[in-house]
Amino acid sequence: MSEILKSNLSELHTEGNIAVLTIENGPKNLLTEPEFIDRKELLDWLDKNPQTGALVITGKGRHFSHGADVSLFGEAGVSELSAKLESARDLLRTIERLPIITAAAINGGCFGGGLEIALSCQFRIASPSAFLGLPEIMHGVVPGMGGMERLYRLLGKEKSLRMILCGEMISAKDALDLGLVTKISEGRNSYDETIAFVKELLNGKSLTQIHAITETMNLAADGAEDPSKGKFEAALAEAFGK
Repeated sequence: MSEILKSNLSELHTEGNIAVLTIENGPKNLLTEPEFIDRKELLDWLDKNPQTGALVITGKGRHFSHGADVSLFGEAGVSELSAKLESARDLLRTIERLPIITAAAINGGCFGGGLEIALSCQFRIASPSAFLGLPEIMHGVVPGMGGMERLYRLLGKEKSLRMILCGEMISAKDALDLGLVTKISEGRNSYDETIAFVKELLNGKSLTQIHAITETMNLAADGAEDPSKGKFEAALAEAFGK
């Protein structure tokens, strides 16, 4: 059994070959620190669990995360808050570039920094009662963890601008229609269906194949000239000993 990694805001454990990262901080899972798990500790943990083929991020209880505790905005200095946000941005860039499958299991509220976390995943599965949004504009600021650019890459300019400028809170159905979420779970809690969804993607594939596909997508997103170079050969060598 793998070691459980705990921080003051989250817990990381494995279910078979799937890592589960749960945000845990009160009824709304508020992000009192933008970096909800230490980036280096996450990478070290994954290195110690090389069988991991996927990462599922979820929130404990009724909600994914309502994002930052806005009462902290006025307490921290700009330079201190900027440093914390940069650590969070590094963490989300790391999650976004992991060479494994990543999915967010979204229940209840997924707002602000919570949605920014979910946007760092490749897939988002929401419960029917979920609501999603980036309401920072209502608090006199803007999303600070890379959520604006990720939303733009996912939805395009017009839809992203409207959602961010209006601070819209949208339902799971509207999020599905927009393309913000991958699917809506049939049950009230999206966690079990997210695990099943990820298991289906992993089923029958080697880690070499998973890494080859996800790494190629990451490199392609960066504009690499030949992102899949050598990937077929690596998979062939493993499958047929060539």
